[in-house]
Amino acid sequence: MNSKLQDKFDRNKSSHKGENGKVGVIGGSKDYSGAPALAAQAALKTGCDLTRIVTSEKVSDLVDSYSEELIVRSYPSGYLNSSGVENCLETASWSDSLVVGPGMSKPDNKALTQLFSRYSGPVVVDADAIDTAVRQKVSNAVLTPHQEEARTIRQKYGSIANFIQETKDTVVILKGSTDKIYSDEGVVEVDAGDPTMTVGGTGDLLAGVVGSLISQGLNLSEAAEIGAKLNAEAGEMAAGELGNGATANDIQDKLPSALANL
Repeated sequence: MNSKLQDKFDRNKSSHKGENGKVGVIGGSKDYSGAPALAAQAALKTGCDLTRIVTSEKVSDLVDSYSEELIVRSYPSGYLNSSGVENCLETASWSDSLVVGPGMSKPDNKALTQLFSRYSGPVVVDADAIDTAVRQKVSNAVLTPHQEEARTIRQKYGSIANFIQETKDTVVILKGSTDKIYSDEGVVEVDAGDPTMTVGGTGDLLAGVVGSLISQGLNLSEAAEIGAKLNAEAGEMAAGELGNGATANDIQDKLPSALANL
């Protein structure tokens, strides 16, 4: 790691809880409970101090049960709609960075539009929130689509490169066997990881890792590139130990080692 980045990871010995990064995760639904928990735990395992999840009240107790370290709030519907926006914004105002989308399933477009328009801090947009973010031309954001989710970008803008040019302070991590990070600085490829990372949940981990790095002071393109590398190295470690039986939780457990290697 170069000295400039090292300075961002070095902690003040007199710092207190919360001063080294707070990440809000808005995700989950009555259909999915694991995704926001994976994102929040990945954020913690890559160095932020605190996370807070906002999810559907239908699954909030279940999400809370995944780990003693999780702080969980809820909104009063199975899927995010206008009734949950204020609860999301309360967590957003607490956060140094926000992760939106893991496990949302069927969010209301108007609710997401309100959230993105009223929150100006850095946001990582994943999964079911990507379509709205693209159509709204969200700024100060890292989008983490896989090939199918990137179709919206290509349909509306012709290419990811065009989308980057037409938005402000936006980065895209196109996930695949080789991750491609698009930013104002060009395209960076991260050719790492393992085929076992096709297992469900690895995208949720990536979103949480990137959100964590942003909360600790990295800029969007730095967080995207280093986040992709950390996620890939953790995947390689888990696969090396467990083979094709490695799960997202196994990869998550390797994130602190990957960060230490960085």
